[in-house]
Order: sequence, then C-alpha cells, then structure tokens
Amino acid sequence: MKVKKVKRILAALLSVVMLIGGLTGCGSNENTPDASNEKNNDTAGSGTSTEAGTKDQSASSEETYIIGIAEAQSNDEVTIRRSYLENYVAKKYNVKFIFSEQCSDDAATKSFIENCIDSGADAIIDFKSGTAQMAQLCKDNGLVYTFNGNPTGSPTLIDASLDNFTGFVGADNIQVAELFAGWLNENASSDGAEGFLISTSLASSGNTQHVEITRAILEGLQNKYGLTYEKNIEDLIATTDTMNANNDKGIQITLYPGSPNKETWLPGISSLIQSGKYGIFMSSGQTYNQSATVVNEVESALNINIKVASVGALGNTMTTAFNTQDPSGNPSVDLITVKFVSILSATLFAITYNALQGANEQCARDADGMPYNFMFSMIGVTSPEQLAEMEGWDDKDTQNWIANTEIIDSMLVTKNPEVTADDIQTFLSSLNFETIKSLME
Repeated sequence: MKVKKVKRILAALLSVVMLIGGLTGCGSNENTPDASNEKNNDTAGSGTSTEAGTKDQSASSEETYIIGIAEAQSNDEVTIRRSYLENYVAKKYNVKFIFSEQCSDDAATKSFIENCIDSGADAIIDFKSGTAQMAQLCKDNGLVYTFNGNPTGSPTLIDASLDNFTGFVGADNIQVAELFAGWLNENASSDGAEGFLISTSLASSGNTQHVEITRAILEGLQNKYGLTYEKNIEDLIATTDTMNANNDKGIQITLYPGSPNKETWLPGISSLIQSGKYGIFMSSGQTYNQSATVVNEVESALNINIKVASVGALGNTMTTAFNTQDPSGNPSVDLITVKFVSILSATLFAITYNALQGANEQCARDADGMPYNFMFSMIGVTSPEQLAEMEGWDDKDTQNWIANTEIIDSMLVTKNPEVTADDIQTFLSSLNFETIKSLME
C-alpha cells in the first residue's frame, strides 16, 4: 500500500480528533513459529525470546526494551501475534520479546513473569491472568504491566496504587454478543425444534467476553421464542456443569462449560453432538476447529446440517473451515466473529511502550485518573466470499499487517507527542470492515 494513500485514509478516519496532527508527522492451529525464524530464537525460562534481529532502518536508536508476552492459548491468534511482534514490531521499534508457552493458570503466568524478570524484562503484556497480584509482582521489580481484558473481568486492577499498570485493551464484548444474537435470530428455525448446544467456555470463571456472548445467546433464544427459563440467566451462565436450560416451551437448550484448552473438553462436547439433539452449535470461545471432525461425522451419519457459530481469528484454520464443505454442501462453519490481531497487539504494544517513556498518565488514564479501558469491535464473517474480501489482511506469510508502522506511530508518544488515551480509543472506534478494507487497498 502506498504511503501517501495510507496517510490520506488515516487522516480521513481520524479527522475528528487531535490525532491527525501526529499522523501528518509520521510516515489450523499453528503452534510453532515460522521455521525461517528458528535460528533467531533462544530460550528464556518458560518462554522463548526473540531478538530484534537486523534492525530496520526506520527503527529508533533509543534504548532497547524487553517485553514479555504471557499467552493463554495456543491457536491461530497466538501464531499471528507472535509473527507480528517478532518479525515486524521488534525490528522496526528496536525491542525484544520473550514469548511464553501456553499459561494454563495464574501459577504459570507468575512463573513466566519471574523468568522474564530474571531475563531483564522491562514490561509484561498479559493475555491470561489480569490480577493485581501480577501487576504488583511487576511493580515490585520495576516492570510495566499491561492486560488484554477489561475491568469487569479483572476488577482488582482498578487500583490507583498500581501506577505501573497501563490499562485494559479488549473487544467490545457487548458488540460481539450482538453479532451472535443477530445471527441466531436470522438462522434459527421458527419453532426451535432443531435444538441448541452452547459452549460457555470460561463464562463460569468470569471471562467477560464468554459471559456476554452466553448471555446474548440465552436472551436471543428467550426473545425469539418467547420462552421462560426455569433458572435465571445469570445462574445458567455461571454453571460449572453441563446443564439443560429447561424452559416452558420445551426447547432443547444445553450449556456446556469449560476451557477448550482442557483435554476433557472435546470428549464431552463430542458426546453431546453425537446425540443428534442439536442443529445449532454456538461457542463463546474459539472451538470450531476442535469440533469440526465430530460435527462432520454426525452430519454424515444422521444426514443433518449442524450450523456452527464461534469466535476466531484470521488464519489458515479459519480459511480452511469456510472453504471446507459439509455433507450438505455448506461451509463447515457458519459464523466466526473475528478480531484483528495486529490492531489488538499494536495497541497493547503502544500503551506499554508509552508507559516505558513515562507517559502512562497521558496515554492510558481516563478523566478520573484510572486505567483506561480501550475497546475495539469485531467483525462477523458468514461466508467464503466475505472472507475472500479479507484475503491478505494480517497475513504473517507476507507480513502485510493492518496495524502498520503509520498506525503504530500514531499511538506512540515518541512519534506523536500530543497523543492521548482518548485519541487512541477514537481511532479504535473508527475501525470496521469498510474502513479497514480502505486501508488495505
């Protein structure tokens, strides 16, 4: 994409904020990194560290910072993020990243942070825990701490004494939930006879996105069919055991909680799908890739079409799912709500980098002086044709990123000295399918 065109589009997107002034001054699960980069990797505790490599000519000559990335998953999103940070951001901004293995619990996150401290890290970006304990551990050792999440799911981080905590960056969970509810209303039958299976993922543990998606599905079913549940919706969301959401219409609605990363998840969900009771399977997390085989087998055996809705990220797994037909000739997945990994990762990097420059209050605090809650929207993809329009977006093979250096620079106080938290949020709010499409043309 030509530089002049990028500037022109960004200026149009951000004309309502002071951010423009800064812009005019700045220019499959895949669980392993690209083989071509293995020679640049070395071990650091429970993670691997990647040097910036041969520094890009546009990279700053300032101090090299070391940032630890604590991951909660092992999927396309993680693979794409690692490539983006390792092969693009590190080289252009003279930083070094240490990547964790999948952190299964808070103890694993804590261990990774301690290893990063021993390795001389300056900051942690946490995709797993989001607790005051982790922030305090970082503060005690002079590290900046940033979290991918929101205040509702991590209330202990709303603490003015944790001045090393930058803020929250996460999806607008209400907007994501509305994508599920709208799809459900359009695709469910008039009487609900097909039956509904809902993977609530970590809703019972308070994961806000999982809670809001599960709530939207349950309320969507309630509104569509005028039904009344025997239990209140909050109790259904919080269930830690497989439960039928019994209702006065007799519609089969089953809730299946648990992390898709646990080895017990797939056998349990497979047993339910194999019962043949469900024509719609919806998940608040990314599960479509894990359940694809059993869904296809049941469709073939029973000659039915099971509609699947899930969360996901651009990548080979998603492309394969939409371009693989089920026995009825339909794509093997019907809805995937997509986050753009480079946008999320760039925002987390920017506010972390700004804090390392001493600009945390300017760039990551709200009007009350509390940690800012940065939010971005997701996009609902429902067809191979729609996905084809997004070909090449956040492509790790070509290193073609939505959040390129011009976008990153617009959020960095070193490049755009007047940038504020509100400016960054206004930019995030401007992004949708059409504006991103314009940026990528």
